[in-house]
Amino acid sequence: MKILVLNPNTSKDFNRALEKTAREYALPSTRVKVISPKSGPKSIEGTYDEALSVQATLEAFIDHEKDFDAFVIACFSDPLTVYAIREISKKPVLGIAEASIHIACLLGNKFSIVTTNQRWGSLLQEAVKKYGVESRCASVKTTGLRVLDLEDQESGSVEKAIQQEALNAVKNDGAEVIVLGCAGMSGLDKELQRKLGVPVLDGFVCALKLLEFFQQYGISHSKIMTYASPLFKELSGLPSKFSKAYSRKK
Repeated sequence: MKILVLNPNTSKDFNRALEKTAREYALPSTRVKVISPKSGPKSIEGTYDEALSVQATLEAFIDHEKDFDAFVIACFSDPLTVYAIREISKKPVLGIAEASIHIACLLGNKFSIVTTNQRWGSLLQEAVKKYGVESRCASVKTTGLRVLDLEDQESGSVEKAIQQEALNAVKNDGAEVIVLGCAGMSGLDKELQRKLGVPVLDGFVCALKLLEFFQQYGISHSKIMTYASPLFKELSGLPSKFSKAYSRKK
């Protein structure tokens, strides 16, 4: 199986961290490639950053689709790109928030998300509502960290900030499972799990392992309605490659 990981920001350090995690968790038969789009923000810390990343991420998918069996969009906002790609491909694609949130619901009655800056608090609360599990979410905890702060995990200050908020969620909010709310937190899960005594989920690993399950079980997203192919229309001022999606059969 070949999985393409699309990191919608342009941080090569994040790509290297995801590659390391993939080597640890992917099956021997799975090949994982991590790429970023050619242009866009170095980190995604809000809706505007996300919007800037969409076209280049879609273009990267279109350029590589034929070479891969499944796709991960490695941003915890689960950007619009996830759902756009499901419309234009029959191959499975997962966002890391959706994957980890649903797995968290299988591991405990209540979960908490620990993420970066404060603006993600309300944005991820909305995501929890979208996925239909609002009653299962104990809290969304923000560390005040910038996304790019996560590139520096050597000093221990990043892990300490995440651990403190996760501990607050367990002790004060009733969380039984912790979800790490940023792709840049990949690799921190097992040490935190050991210290906290509850399951700690890396969203990237959750998406990766679910895609392996999809492949083995022979399933992908339904194309009958929500992810049906887009209706044909003319495009102005865009590369011709974006028009090809309209001619694909359902």
